Amino acid sequence: MKNAFIIEDLSSLNSISMNVAGPIIASYGLRALQIPVQDFITQTEMDGAIQTNYSAEWLKAMFETAHHQFKNTENIGLIGYLGKMEIIDLIAKSALINDFRFLLVDPVMADNGHYYPLLDATYCRQLKQLLPFADVITPNVTELAFLTGNQYSTAFTEDQIAAMASQLRTLLKKDATVVVTGIETQDQVGCYWDDGVSCGINYLRKVDGHFYGTGDAFAAALLGELSEHAQLSDCLPQIMERLQASIRNTLLSENDLKLGIDIMPLLRRND
Repeated sequence: MKNAFIIEDLSSLNSISMNVAGPIIASYGLRALQIPVQDFITQTEMDGAIQTNYSAEWLKAMFETAHHQFKNTENIGLIGYLGKMEIIDLIAKSALINDFRFLLVDPVMADNGHYYPLLDATYCRQLKQLLPFADVITPNVTELAFLTGNQYSTAFTEDQIAAMASQLRTLLKKDATVVVTGIETQDQVGCYWDDGVSCGINYLRKVDGHFYGTGDAFAAALLGELSEHAQLSDCLPQIMERLQASIRNTLLSENDLKLGIDIMPLLRRND
């Protein structure tokens, strides 16, 4: 069984981040090894004070233990929301970062032209330390613009998205892939990919609203598909359709959208 390390936050009272990534990755027959870099009482965009449980010493010990225990096994990895520059440094300097046969980095830091709470351009620059380790990176449109030093726009053309994706690839490994999410037109939402050899874009009809946790779920499902050597042109439309079904289920449940999404359509046992 392959080991899939999930390195991101744990937002305890929500269906986002590690709470959705773990089950989705496990549904692909992978051993989901979870390393919560911060434990939030609830997600950072809920009302009220942002409270977290974080220890650099504990996290460093976790990375060291994981490296010694699994360095001679087949490992893949997912890095999601980190939230502290110190955590980025700890990961970049750890031995564990070199233990992955395949690593997906989801640079979770911004959306709709704005950084998430507690994050800023300095955090973005620091996050670039991890880009050379990535085999796949999955920014949304805002994160793509910020990582490439471009001014965010609500009206990027497909050609502009492609140019920024190509620009981002210069910061990655030679054969790394960029997958850009959240490309919106008037009534559609799309996903663009560029692996250096080929590129493409897929669209689905947009469901109005902001759905928390969709990026976390997308990255986890993509890691699962790519662990089975799926082609992007084949698996991306399937993931998008499942994610759309999750969004529709979430709307039908009439819950607070900040609590996250219903991931049942994304679990492969429901195929």
